[in-house]
Formats: sequence, structure tokens, C-alpha cells
Amino acid sequence: MRELVLILLRQGLRPFEITNRLSLPYDVVHKIALGSGIDYPGKHITDEDKQQIRTLRELEGLPIRTIAMQMGIGKSTVGRWSRARFLKVQDEGGKAVAPEALKVPRRCPQHGLVRLWPCVACAARGPSRL
Repeated sequence: MRELVLILLRQGLRPFEITNRLSLPYDVVHKIALGSGIDYPGKHITDEDKQQIRTLRELEGLPIRTIAMQMGIGKSTVGRWSRARFLKVQDEGGKAVAPEALKVPRRCPQHGLVRLWPCVACAARGPSRL
């Protein structure tokens, strides 16, 4: 198993991709990668990846973990990008609204308990509904 992981690392696969391909725990693959001294570059998401994440997350409603597995990108990367995109809200007049992530949920009169304040749905409609 160790030799197979080393071969895949030398071919340029990232530990996350090896984990998915061989159905091994990430910790095992990561320890082998660190012990071997093989450097693997960080993978940044491209504009095409961002568009695909947006499509899968917003239009198809897939969970972050499923998107990460399909695309071969870490779930933290997918989650961080989709959360950053979600926090960029503009109302109908074009004014940017920056909601704050709350530790304790707050009640929106129209949408119930929310963890982002002001309520993102209300903020997107405009200042008259806040």
C-alpha cells in the first residue's frame, strides 16, 4: 500500500485524490507523503472551478462534501469559497450588504431563526423590508 501511495504521489496526485481513489484514511496518506519527503503543491481553484461550485451548490443544492468529492477539491476550500460568495449580497438598488455571521441565531420576523444578520433574504430585497 505504501509503495502504491508513493507511486501516485510521484505522478502528481494530491493526498486528497489518493484518499478518494484508494479509499484510505487521509491521515495515513498524509503521513506517507510527509515521511517520503515528496512535496506536493497547493491546489487553487480556478474560475471554471468556482463556476462549477456555484452551479452545483446554488442551482442543484448539493452539499459541500459531495461537491468536494466530485471535483477532487478539499471540502474546506469548497466551503470557504461558497460561504464567501454567499456573504456578498446586493439589494435591488445595487448597494452591497455585508451580513455578520452570528454565534447565536437571531429571529427574522419574516424568515425565522437565521445565523447571518441582517437576514440575507430580507437584505437582498432592499432596505424597506429590514
